[in-house]
Amino acid sequence: MLSRLVCVFKPTPLPPQVLSMVRAMSVFSNKVNPITGKTEWEMHDDEYDFHQEIARSSYADMLHDTERNEMYQVALESAIKLMHQNGKPAHVLDIGTGTGLLAMMAARAGADSIIACEAFEPVGKCAKEIINLNGYGNKIKVIPKRSTALTVGPNCDLPHRANILVTEVFDTELIGEGAYATFSHAHKELLEKDCIVVPSSATVYAQVVESELVSRWHNMKPLKNGPDNIILTPPEVMQCKGAAAVHDIQLSQLSPHLFKTILPPVPVFRFDYSGRSPVVKERSTVQVLKAASDGIAQAVFMWWDLTMDTKGEVVLSCAPFWAHPSKAKSPNDIPWRDHWMQAVYYLPTPVTAKTGQELTLISSHDEYSLWFNLALDLKLKEEDYKSPVCSCSIHAVLSRSRIGQINDEERTQKYIKAMQSVINEDSVCLSVGDSFVIALAAAKLGAKKVLCIESCSLTRRIIEGYVVHNNLKDQVNVFDEAALTTDKILEKIDDKVNVVLSEPYQMTSILPWENLHFWYKKTEMLSKIHENCVTLPCQGLLYGMAVDFKDLWKIRAPLKNVQGFEMKCFDSLIDVASNRVDCKWEAQPLWEYPCKALSKPTKLLELNFNANIPQKQIEYTGSLDIMGLGQCNGVALWVDWVLDEEAQNVISTGPTEEVQIGHQVNWNLHSRQGVYLFPEAIAQVPNLTFTTVFNPTSGVISFDFKPVEVKVLQTA
Repeated sequence: MLSRLVCVFKPTPLPPQVLSMVRAMSVFSNKVNPITGKTEWEMHDDEYDFHQEIARSSYADMLHDTERNEMYQVALESAIKLMHQNGKPAHVLDIGTGTGLLAMMAARAGADSIIACEAFEPVGKCAKEIINLNGYGNKIKVIPKRSTALTVGPNCDLPHRANILVTEVFDTELIGEGAYATFSHAHKELLEKDCIVVPSSATVYAQVVESELVSRWHNMKPLKNGPDNIILTPPEVMQCKGAAAVHDIQLSQLSPHLFKTILPPVPVFRFDYSGRSPVVKERSTVQVLKAASDGIAQAVFMWWDLTMDTKGEVVLSCAPFWAHPSKAKSPNDIPWRDHWMQAVYYLPTPVTAKTGQELTLISSHDEYSLWFNLALDLKLKEEDYKSPVCSCSIHAVLSRSRIGQINDEERTQKYIKAMQSVINEDSVCLSVGDSFVIALAAAKLGAKKVLCIESCSLTRRIIEGYVVHNNLKDQVNVFDEAALTTDKILEKIDDKVNVVLSEPYQMTSILPWENLHFWYKKTEMLSKIHENCVTLPCQGLLYGMAVDFKDLWKIRAPLKNVQGFEMKCFDSLIDVASNRVDCKWEAQPLWEYPCKALSKPTKLLELNFNANIPQKQIEYTGSLDIMGLGQCNGVALWVDWVLDEEAQNVISTGPTEEVQIGHQVNWNLHSRQGVYLFPEAIAQVPNLTFTTVFNPTSGVISFDFKPVEVKVLQTA
């Protein structure tokens, strides 16, 4: 699972005398700058892709999962002991060894031979170093291949078939990393018939729910102005069944009061990895179940568990806290995992249910993915078993959080109030960015003309459908930014623009402060911008806050030692790769990752969008004063978009309530925030100094945070 996205590391300038030499050893890549909209060439050293692949690997995140590690260890010890009790040597095969952890566990437990394969060459080399460092180099053979490429026999990769398989080839959907192919091939080509597999089986669970919040991540609602609908949803959007794409989420952070259970959790699939029965590639199950409450079934929550041993005594559960077998009372009572989360699947058609009513749950999977449906009876059609396919383009183009933003009535109302104060019958509005709903609202509020600049053909098609359905063809013009140069667009504009609109939102942006394209496009079009033009938003305020993350720090933290094995070789590998290709901040939906505030929100940068883009670099410096108790392991970053000069209407991508020092922060549910993580937690410092730099040429904003060291006075 690709669980996080990072921005491109900007190397420091090189001295001219070595620049030509560096160029000779470099590769170039081009990309579209999401802020300026221009295509740029970036120079990297010739090992850039190599280091990027290492930096993106998620081994470290997984190995911080202590329960997972312990359960694998217990199950391996049991399997090896059982083989020995049966008078057989324990020949272990570790597929996808990663750091070599599971192979070393097997060696420590007394396995007679161990073959470990790892297709990712740099990690495989690192595994050899780790294995040698821990003294198992003479017991474990690491082979740099995929398991499906392994050979068995004299002078082959495996001298004979293995009788114990240990592997971890699972993702949030369980089957998305190719578990079917891995286990099927292993049993056919690599394992004895009476082998033991760790884990031996997996079970998938489904819980059907009603949730207004969850439905707002899927269904496009009409745009309201108070009680009135001002932008109606086209029928092709309302009737769309959505997409089967998994929505992975930390369900334990979703408060139980935000959903109602229609069908309690039930097992829907069991995967037998032991070899006693074939691993199933694709199937559907049908279960008739009674509704637990009145409501509208809108979505399915999904998770799975692994039975690690042959007796079924060691079970690793990925359930949210309310369904966890440990009877947990809060998220704090269960292990934290980011590599295996839970998932939400949206039902193709909502179903109204009454308590005690029988409902038919249809669960399906193919080799790599899952999907669900719900019916009122057993009169099922072929269509009921099919994976939903988006027919309206919205579910293919917009992220779940973006759909949630559009459906956020409080957010929308602020935009409408701000627009009502500036839009009249003479208004010519320019909408830049993927902000089509706000643009259409401007037309409904009486603007003479609304000019939408869109760079995505699918988004453009969506807008045109909304324009027709809401009878706005005479007011709204849509321009294809990908096909038309700015000069060509300017030729098509008759009146000067007196209102520039943006939410701001760009599909190509990852971090909240990257949504500045509207400002750059406005500057490009100054010849058609009225001297008294109003820009909405008029300001962008970038904030930072020192925090103590409960668990998120683990995604960047060094392993050091795992289950008694030294991992410093791997820490060094990841550190070197990350320093070469990653910047120090990334985007995360912080409502899923609890943290407590250690400082008050502090303004790091202020941008005035009514003014022209500055000619020179802007630099802010200051400090975040640490006032709360705890370990500072990161800084949370977000933007407040100020819509009007009086700051009466502000859209924040950050906290939704006033921040209380030492308390958990409540974050916006529909935005990702920026996160600056320290490699080591910082304790007992009075503050962090910061430097924020805005480069107007590229639009890039960069940060640096440093702890202020406490000086201890020497006494005579």
